[in-house]
Amino acid sequence: MKRFFFYISILSFITCCFSKGYSQEAYYSQFYNAPAYYNPATIGLHRGLKVRMSYRDQWPRYNDDLKTYNFTMDLAEREMPGAGGIGIIFSTNKEGNGFIKRNMLGVLASVRVKLSRYWLSQFGISGAYVQKQIDSDDFIWSDQLDGRHGLLYPYSSFPGFTNKNVSYPDFNLGGLLNYERHYITATFGLAIHHVLKPNESFFNLDIRVPRKYVLHTNFVILQQSNPKKGFKFNPALLFENQAGFNTFTLGMNIAKSVLYAGAWYRNKQSQIYNPQSIILLVGINIPMVTEDSRMKLMYSYDLNLTEMKGTGGAHEISLRFEFDHIHLVKSKSSFADDYPVIHKPLIF
Repeated sequence: MKRFFFYISILSFITCCFSKGYSQEAYYSQFYNAPAYYNPATIGLHRGLKVRMSYRDQWPRYNDDLKTYNFTMDLAEREMPGAGGIGIIFSTNKEGNGFIKRNMLGVLASVRVKLSRYWLSQFGISGAYVQKQIDSDDFIWSDQLDGRHGLLYPYSSFPGFTNKNVSYPDFNLGGLLNYERHYITATFGLAIHHVLKPNESFFNLDIRVPRKYVLHTNFVILQQSNPKKGFKFNPALLFENQAGFNTFTLGMNIAKSVLYAGAWYRNKQSQIYNPQSIILLVGINIPMVTEDSRMKLMYSYDLNLTEMKGTGGAHEISLRFEFDHIHLVKSKSSFADDYPVIHKPLIF
């Protein structure tokens, strides 16, 4: 136990003091249920009002597990030429039993450019206010430990952190291409996070948040033999790169009637043959007042395949509310749309 305290104190000090110690950014296995978190260009991609909430509990068998929450609400606007949509986002996560907390509140907006009958593009930006807090009152430093008796000294010679609260503005940029025709839709996107590389040091040091690059693609494919009541397939891919580290998530969900099921895997360094975890998903689509409004509830479990198999994996829950006919400005005739499709957009 005393060796454990020693390593924890050394690791905490290095992480907070040197620029090579980066904190973990929250990620979601159900990234397709938190599109605005990964790419602001997805705001207003589909008509109406979308409310999305995500909760992730990682390593639940540990007392100091990692919990993350994400909330987004976006509204499409088709009446104004070139408008995509507007939205808000709030996310929070805590690490180490709340020793480090990060809260983020932001606004998002996108513009829309129609390229052809079946192709369109959107470009988005998000601006957020980020606050990070560190609670060092319960930290144990190496000079409090004795080689034989463990924790022996009540006080440390470490002077403490210069700032226990750090706040800064943060900006993300993104773009996407969307294709829709007959029984298939496809979305291809790219986003850059932390464009200005803000300083997040708890000391008077220049420690910048490294930029994160996100590539994603998403397909919705209907069963052509029975497009109304048949199976709906949703393969997707997410690739993230930050500070030299890569994460690669690939898989597919399937919907039939009101039920969802899916299987995914995640790995590092883009090694398809060496998965880090397998992700299993179930869900339900519940119609609400009319066929143009619905609630979607999905649960996924991450089965860890690495050496850390005793962590309990990760639990994740997503809740979505969709209202297709809610909008800011109503046209004189009906809800306006800026690309001519003769059927409802294919949304998983």
